[in-house]
Amino acid sequence: MKHSWPRSAGVLGLSAVLVAFAGCRPDDQRTDSVDPVAARQERESWDPAMAAQLDSGNAAIRADEHAGAREHFLRVTEMAPDVAAGWFGLYLAEQGLGNADAAQAALESAQSIASGATLIHPSEGDTVR
Repeated sequence: MKHSWPRSAGVLGLSAVLVAFAGCRPDDQRTDSVDPVAARQERESWDPAMAAQLDSGNAAIRADEHAGAREHFLRVTEMAPDVAAGWFGLYLAEQGLGNADAAQAALESAQSIASGATLIHPSEGDTVR
């Protein structure tokens, strides 16, 4: 029987590197911070035009069209500055465009509105890169 120890060691080593670069282990991330029923009820109360901008921004992010996504999410933050999803979308768009300072500011806005609503929690003093 041939042992696959070298392959297993390589996979384990790669896993350790990925965990180190990620800055956190999967088991230290809260995933129960958003109540899906409450989120659905909140969305139903939104202005349909704002919800459409949010949906368009999300579609643009999925298509890697960060500049277009940025425009949609900027509109969301203007229309509804108290909706964390708009700020988090803006964070993703700015990060995709390489605008670290703008991404950090958007992330901080999102977390000030809904601190547990994102799974991205940079450590104190860290900046988005």
